[in-house]
Parts: sequence; structure tokens; C-alpha cells
Amino acid sequence: MTKVIFIGGTGTDIGKTYVTCLLLRQLRTQGFSARAIKPVISGFDANDIASSDSGQILMAMEQDLTLENIKRISPWRYKDPLPPHIAAADAGEVISGDDLLDFCNSQAAEDLDYLLIEGVGGIMVPLNYNETMLDILQRLGTPCLLVTGSYLGTISHTMTAISCLDQKNVPLAGLVISESFQNYINFDLILGDFTKMLPNILIKNIARNDCSTDLTTLIKDGS
Repeated sequence: MTKVIFIGGTGTDIGKTYVTCLLLRQLRTQGFSARAIKPVISGFDANDIASSDSGQILMAMEQDLTLENIKRISPWRYKDPLPPHIAAADAGEVISGDDLLDFCNSQAAEDLDYLLIEGVGGIMVPLNYNETMLDILQRLGTPCLLVTGSYLGTISHTMTAISCLDQKNVPLAGLVISESFQNYINFDLILGDFTKMLPNILIKNIARNDCSTDLTTLIKDGS
């Protein structure tokens, strides 16, 4: 049975795709069958697939960078780099939570060891004017690996996100602290605080371009 993990974030541009790709490569290196999807993506440029989050995921799965392959993992693609409900509206569309859920479940039905589902933006980002990413995550019933940053304000943002997950009864597989480039705070300070505040949560920190930290223990042991 496929083990499904949702990769969520405390905000946008926080490191979700880097974590998703690193996990993919590590799982595949360890001999597991693993793939990832990013159902919704905004700021997508069809003329520059390689630079997109979905393109990065394809490369991590060693798949060709073609638009057809992008469509298979990211059915909802929007050019404008805006929150998904606004980007969709600008394209004359409304993202259906039911359709998104059906797509994720169809991918989970495949014969895999692991399926990683990367969210869009933060976990409370609106998909439409009635549903957020968290609503879909709750309906999926899968654990969330939460990605946060090492910036000033991260403690409040992270604890708020965890509280939202808890209110929806979404299991927290673990927490990944991804290195931030703006308003940076020392990793050790952030890790120390989170370790004290979340004593029962598995936590890892990764610097940008860090490929050596094993994240697979979070999804193997934390869910």
C-alpha cells in the first residue's frame, strides 16, 4: 500500500520543493519506489520548465522535462505568480477541491512505496473562496511534513501552522527547518527553541544545497 505524505509549508518560497526533491532522491537511492506530484502551481512558465517547481520534481524523478510530463504531476498550472485562487480566477477558472482530491487519490492508488504531494503556498492558502489547502489535506487523511524557515518570525508562523493542523486532526509527520536568506536567524537557536516547544516532534534542519541530511527518517518514523 502506498504511503502518502503531504509536504506543506508555513508560507510560500519556504523550501517545500527542495525538501520534496531531496526526499525523492533519498528514497529512490534507498531502493524505494517513490514519486511526487505538485497538483497546483502558480508562476509557471511553459517556456522555462526546468526552473519551475514541477520541473525540479521531474528531474528528481529522472523524467524528461516535457510539458506532457508536467501535466501529469501538475494539472492546475497558472502563469501568474499569485495565490492559487487569484491566479485561477485570472485564467478564468475555479479550482475544485473535489477534483483536486480525486487527482491526489488516483495517484495514491498506484503501486508505489511512497507518494509525496507537495502543496502550494502555505497550508492555509485559499484554493477558492470556500476551501483552503488545509481543507484538502484534512480530506486526504495523510500526514503532513511541515517545512518552515530560519527567519525572524518563524516561531510564530510555525506554531500557528501546527495549531491549524491539530485543529483539523492532521497528523504531523515532522518539521523541517529550511535555511532562509532574508532575516536569517542562526539554525542552532531556532532548532533549540523548537526542540523545547515541540518535544514530541521529529525535527531536522537543512541548509540550502544540503543533500546529506537524511530526511527519510521523518516520514518513516513520524507517521
